[in-house]
Amino acid sequence: MITVHKNRPLLVKSGCAAAALLWMTAAPAFAMTVDHDLEKWTSTVNHNLNQAIHEDINDQANDGVQVSVLGLTIDKEGHPHDIHMVHPTGNMILDQEALRVAKDVYYPPLPNSLHSKAQNIQVKLLFDSNLQELADVNRQVTRQLREQNKDVAIELAQEQLAFNENKPEV
Repeated sequence: MITVHKNRPLLVKSGCAAAALLWMTAAPAFAMTVDHDLEKWTSTVNHNLNQAIHEDINDQANDGVQVSVLGLTIDKEGHPHDIHMVHPTGNMILDQEALRVAKDVYYPPLPNSLHSKAQNIQVKLLFDSNLQELADVNRQVTRQLREQNKDVAIELAQEQLAFNENKPEV
């Protein structure tokens, strides 16, 4: 025979509350770890590198997405050293662009938690002519929407002025 303790719902609720409290106190600890700082910093660098790829070079990646992986060492001020190809795309033009971008792009200083030694990292540069075309279309659509929104805002402002001028005094 199974007996259910009358305080069981209270025990379940308090157990859930304790688990939530434990998770909330543990989550900030991960946010302050060296691994998390390096992951966040590397993500920013990957984004900066991929944004710096020249459009006309990117258009040459016409066989779908091609990935170039570079290795480099970063000192605490964010200066890159020993930039080298880890995994080439096989397209010499794309690989040369990857190396050019890696040498020219801005690297932010490393977070304080990573200052004890230079960091050896790998970064991925993605080449895809279809993604570039999509980005170009998105830019054009965004520009058109901004213009439309500006026109609508001007029209609304004019209507508001006309309404205020014709508003009867109370």
